[in-house]
This record gives sequence, C-alpha cells and structure tokens, in this order.
Amino acid sequence: MITSISIELFKNLAQYCYDNQYYDFHNDYSCKKIFYSNGLLTFQFKSLIEDIWVTLTFLEVNIIMLDFFNVNGIKDLTLDNLYRGRTETNGNLIETSENGKCYFYLEFYEDQKMEFWAKYLCAKKE
Repeated sequence: MITSISIELFKNLAQYCYDNQYYDFHNDYSCKKIFYSNGLLTFQFKSLIEDIWVTLTFLEVNIIMLDFFNVNGIKDLTLDNLYRGRTETNGNLIETSENGKCYFYLEFYEDQKMEFWAKYLCAKKE
C-alpha cells in the first residue's frame, strides 16, 4: 500500500513502478472494469501481451467529477493519464486535504475523465 502523499506530484501513474515492477498501463494493458463502493475505487487492467491482470485500488476515495459515456465500438479503455495534482479550493491551489487525502486526475484515451480524493493506493498483480 502506498500513501497518496508519497506519490510524486504530477508523476504519470499510467507508466509507473509499483512494488519494484514497472507497468505501462497506457501501452501494455486495457482497462476492463471500474468499480466504486464504500470509498474504494478499483480499476482492473488486463495485459495485452500475457494472461495477467493488475488491479489498482484507491482507498478512502471521494469522487469529485465523473465524465463517462458510451463510445460506439469501444469495449475497453486505454489509460492515458493518472496523476496526483492540485485542485482549487476557496481560491487556493491545494495538494492535500485536511484529512491527508490527495487529489487525483484520471483520463482515458477515449475521453472519459475522473477527479477524486484518495488517501492510499494499492496495486495487485494476479
């Protein structure tokens, strides 16, 4: 488990080293499922090369913005950008909330977008 505050600001997590293993979610994986429940936001990715699944789970999540829609002929999504960033609150740019959560931006190549607060990130290879 990674605390979100330990993730470098503006570092693209779509191409990142989790638990000493490099993953390229933009080029080597497709997003097959997104699930949110009780503060857990989970993304399931399937390797385009091998029979490997990787799950990214954010914990203690508050979704702020969600822009998803159906795209004709598209069955999987390609992760384009996922990074910890800043957001404007009361006219100020902030990186972390009062309860230690960080702000994340997620964009898929197919134009779906999401913004959310999260405290932790877990990566699991199956």
